[in-house]
Amino acid sequence: MSTTIINALTALIDFSDAELAEFMEALKPRKLKKNDFMLEAGTICKSMAIINTGGLRYYSITEKGEQSNWFAFEGEWLGDYESFLTQQPSLHFIQALEDTEIFCLSYDDMQKLYSKGIRFERFGRLIAENLFISTERSRHDLANLPADQRYLNLINRYPNILKRIQIQHIATYLGIQPQSLSRIRRNIASKKN
Repeated sequence: MSTTIINALTALIDFSDAELAEFMEALKPRKLKKNDFMLEAGTICKSMAIINTGGLRYYSITEKGEQSNWFAFEGEWLGDYESFLTQQPSLHFIQALEDTEIFCLSYDDMQKLYSKGIRFERFGRLIAENLFISTERSRHDLANLPADQRYLNLINRYPNILKRIQIQHIATYLGIQPQSLSRIRRNIASKKN
């Protein structure tokens, strides 16, 4: 298993070697080509995925078009957590932004890990808490911060994001048109010079 995955698993919980081996055994590898879907709206999210290489975009389609809700890259988890927990169809899409290798944890395998001990349960709780905090921050930023500050927050979190994904996806995440994003980028660049 890759260092990226091991580091991501042990970042929250200091698993013993045996526990780490059990966790890694539960993860199933999957490769996605750029633009392949990990999840499509109307289907049930059968697994949560941790990204080894590449990136994913979590988005929905509204009356205004595509709305990017989240991006995830190496060492991060992604899935439609509501659909995963309820085993009900998702309203969202998860698509590969580039060729991507993920390791998937199914709902059944997650439940089996939880039954094996408190560290696995704690790991699941911490992942859920981090997801909740990230989602709330994103909602807060979208509702309360101007687009230029949301853009700066995004590139501070992912400094290489502009090299990895299309500008239009960033614009839909920020809730603005691509032309507005171009203007924001020009204004920020002119302030640096």
